[in-house]
Amino acid sequence: MTALCFGLFALSGCARVGPRSISMGRAHYNEAINKTEDEQMLLAIVKSRYGETFSLLAVNSVASNVRFKSNAGTEIGFGPSSNYDGNLVPFRGGLAYEENPTITYKPVQGEQYLRQLLSPIPLDLLVLIIRTATLSDYYITLFVNRINDMQNPDFLNAVSAEPDLQFKRFIELDKELDQAGVLQWVGDPRKEIPFSILITGYSLEHTEKVREYLTLLGLSAPTEESKDIVIPVYFAVKGKELNGIAISTRSTFDLIEILRAAIAIPQEHADAGLAIEYPTPGLAGKNICIHTSKDSPKQAAVAVKHRGYWFYVDEIDVHTKLFYGMVRTLWSVSIAAASDQSAVPVLTIPVSR
Repeated sequence: MTALCFGLFALSGCARVGPRSISMGRAHYNEAINKTEDEQMLLAIVKSRYGETFSLLAVNSVASNVRFKSNAGTEIGFGPSSNYDGNLVPFRGGLAYEENPTITYKPVQGEQYLRQLLSPIPLDLLVLIIRTATLSDYYITLFVNRINDMQNPDFLNAVSAEPDLQFKRFIELDKELDQAGVLQWVGDPRKEIPFSILITGYSLEHTEKVREYLTLLGLSAPTEESKDIVIPVYFAVKGKELNGIAISTRSTFDLIEILRAAIAIPQEHADAGLAIEYPTPGLAGKNICIHTSKDSPKQAAVAVKHRGYWFYVDEIDVHTKLFYGMVRTLWSVSIAAASDQSAVPVLTIPVSR
């Protein structure tokens, strides 16, 4: 009877502990991987600003073995009962488990990774983000470096140079018309033109803005007021010759370089000429900053230590966090493409106590 009771106890313990170990372990593994991915990327950006080489490891798999251990015992007394009465436990049992994870890494390298990193962001991905994101104007500024004759360079070459005011105004109008429900980025059924901008249902109050929008693109307004306007979107350089919008985009590497330039280099490192110098940032990198501190930062979304300083993204700097998060997402796509290569050597690390 005792053995049966203990067996039932052990089984009930497994039923409770097993699911609990999964629910707790999964969250912890996921958080650890996410945190180290952030730190790995930031350290790579910081080291490249100093002209140093770096390498990346992608987490290929996490295998966790859970072992359950049970124990049981009983205490028996000899001699007069007054010697042990109330001090003995007639039966005791216990159940414990231990977790031994094995983590597999793959170095990030190869032609596929490099191509993915250096290739311009595809037009279909750009349109998907613009259509689903609340901050569509922000992501257009982030991804697009040219629309027809309006330029949005990564950096401004002259010290006194200003961003293209026409590009800024175009982004403002695009946002205003989009929020008013007048402008939409839509799929085009014609195979040769995958996407178009549809301007429809605009009232008199929007007519002037629509005209200005078309003028900035170098396109003529329709003769009939309030008529639907369909503007084809091309992944090209010159749009006026195509009677539409020509868009060229940045690559993930371009965005990494903008983020690299946003590092606030410590003065002693700048004086010693240790870091690469960059020109004034354009619109995309205008309001972002990776801070530095001698002491460990108290409020950091992500932080790493290098050359005696802490480099970090301030947790209240929403603009930089948005930029960093998007770069992290795009860079992860390139890393995933590289880690799929079966020929790449694998590093497996068992973790045990």
